[in-house]
Amino acid sequence: AIMDKVLSGLKNLGVNVRAVSAESAFDELQPDLVLSMAQAEDILSFLSKWEKEGVRIINSTQSVKNCYRKKMIAILKEHHIPMPRSWIYSLEAIEEELSEVYSLGWIGSYWIKRGDFHALQKEDVVCVSSFEEMEKAVAYFREKDVNNIVIQEHVDGDTVKFYGVGDSYIRSFLSLTSEPFELPEKAIKAILDAKNCLGLEIYGGDLVISNDDFFIIDINDWPSFSLCQDEAADKIVRYVKSVLEGK
Repeated sequence: AIMDKVLSGLKNLGVNVRAVSAESAFDELQPDLVLSMAQAEDILSFLSKWEKEGVRIINSTQSVKNCYRKKMIAILKEHHIPMPRSWIYSLEAIEEELSEVYSLGWIGSYWIKRGDFHALQKEDVVCVSSFEEMEKAVAYFREKDVNNIVIQEHVDGDTVKFYGVGDSYIRSFLSLTSEPFELPEKAIKAILDAKNCLGLEIYGGDLVISNDDFFIIDINDWPSFSLCQDEAADKIVRYVKSVLEGK
């Protein structure tokens, strides 16, 4: 829906646009710029060839790969982005260690997330508070042939969903009520730092506000912008037009 609105807006400005699916034959196309929601390796590989030929891809193929959760966690840690404590495990390793940690008891809640793509269905991100729930989550990922998982400490607080275009447009909403929420300046700076180190231009994510602290728990390319779609589409159109004009 967001892409349809963006393409419609670009058409209204006189830009020649063409929508294609991931299954289309790309060889016959010679674009100046591509707006891509693709995350699959084979499509990104093809798009990277266009990039090498000078075609602008938004978001770049490397930034999309940077948002694969395992890599994203490592990059955000490296750049000291505020986030909950997170660990990356191979599924095999975590299964071996589960038996060893039983004797330590269980404290708190943790989020278990697939380590490659962002959630494709609700079971891909699950909060666990016991060994039994952990084992159930691990069994699910094993069944789905997910090789790596991320374990992230749960942080109590208000979850805020944010959307962004470039450096100048960020909108945020309380996840529970969908009401607009004004982020503190330090949180906005952290979001911009996060999207910059990942290389994103059009992005969204979630953070938790806990007392005077905040933690980014996810950031990804081309979100739905579901809570501000019309406004965001207009901002994306203006952003893309400025890129085409070389501004």
